[in-house]
Amino acid sequence: MNNTPLSPEVQQLLSKFNDIIVPEAVGWWPPSIALLTISLLGFSIIFGVIWTLWTRHHQNQYRREAGDFFEQALARATNPHQKIAQANALVKQVAITYYGRQAVANLQGDDWVKFLKETAQYIEQPEALKSILNAYYQEEFDYDEMALNQVLNYLKSWIKGHHK
Repeated sequence: MNNTPLSPEVQQLLSKFNDIIVPEAVGWWPPSIALLTISLLGFSIIFGVIWTLWTRHHQNQYRREAGDFFEQALARATNPHQKIAQANALVKQVAITYYGRQAVANLQGDDWVKFLKETAQYIEQPEALKSILNAYYQEEFDYDEMALNQVLNYLKSWIKGHHK
């Protein structure tokens, strides 16, 4: 800047100026219509997500309980015949609970295996499913331990993943 002194006329003119007054900052209240809309939309989305998750959790409670019963039943079973019988009975009970007694109660054999496949299409069905489930009606049968475990795992997966 220039260090030359100001003339008296310029100093007199400058003294007539008022100081700059800075306006107050704009407050957040009252909010704009856009802010209210965005807030309402955000709260609605959060409420909808929480409601959906709570409803799904509540609706799938029977699956969790059936999974626990399945594990307990297999732990109590002393032989493969009992494991098959208890697992099949529990799966049938879950199916009756979800799909209704009239749709499920009289299914057996091929119809039961077909029903299981149709209601859990994305779960791979073991080849030995029909023969092992039919073994329930036989007093003694030859079974493959690996095939039995595959069927039991399938039935447990069916409880967790069946759909309409």
